[in-house]
Amino acid sequence: MHSMKRIMVATDMSLLARRAEARAAMMVRELNCEPLDVLHIEDPSAFESLHNITHSYEESTGKKIAETARTLHEHYGIAVTTTTVDVGRVHTAIVRHAKFIEARLVVLGAHGGSFIRKMFVGSTVDKVLRLLDRPVLIVKQEPQSSYQQVLVAVDFSESSRRGIKIAMQIAPHAKLTVLHAFEAPLEAKMRFDKVSEDTILAYRAQLRAQKDQKLREFVSEWQGLDGSLIIEFGPPATMIAARAASLGADLVVTGKHGQSAWEDMLLGSVTRQVIQEAGCDILVVEQVEPTPADG
Repeated sequence: MHSMKRIMVATDMSLLARRAEARAAMMVRELNCEPLDVLHIEDPSAFESLHNITHSYEESTGKKIAETARTLHEHYGIAVTTTTVDVGRVHTAIVRHAKFIEARLVVLGAHGGSFIRKMFVGSTVDKVLRLLDRPVLIVKQEPQSSYQQVLVAVDFSESSRRGIKIAMQIAPHAKLTVLHAFEAPLEAKMRFDKVSEDTILAYRAQLRAQKDQKLREFVSEWQGLDGSLIIEFGPPATMIAARAASLGADLVVTGKHGQSAWEDMLLGSVTRQVIQEAGCDILVVEQVEPTPADG
């Protein structure tokens, strides 16, 4: 069966969450998955002082989630399963439910622009990414069609390898671009030591040639990979976001963990910055494929 057989979307039924619902439903239809799991999460503490309207609120919420399921079913022609959870910590409920149903992909909505730059750290998305051991799709854009232009950022880690694999699975008809961005680790010291510019440029060119060869070897296992390979010199997150914009990418795929041990312990700093800066949807992939035992 398709490895993306079970997709789950978490929603608070806000306008922004509707984008995630629509994208998840579209993917379930395109990939012929099992029924879409829609997880609706309530925070009961927000209504503790409103005892007199609790019953009417629950009734209204029930109607809204039922309407969501009906709309997704009618518009996309898919089966939908809904679950409502009363919880104080939203990220905990998302992680627990994803593991319980053995979801292979979790879809979340996100604000775009300056809001996510300011609010990402400590947000629900951030916490889910830290705790969940399976791919997370962060939806920023209103979905118009299946993914057409996908940029996969690689650093030669196992997360990168899985990123290419999953990108080919969830966007089988998209144009795929594989990007490796690098910096020259000795360049700052060379400049401090007043090494000539020609020598520095030669060092940079040598690194580029090495990275180019490594990238070609890295993707060689995917004979069906029909896309472009790009090497960029510069800060990885900045290069990834800039290339995504220039390509008009509708999806960026990045690994959850990089190779650098000094990066943030559970979510790499490059990954964090890409999520903050890229304007399109982001798929964050973990290193190891989850197994039924994980759930």
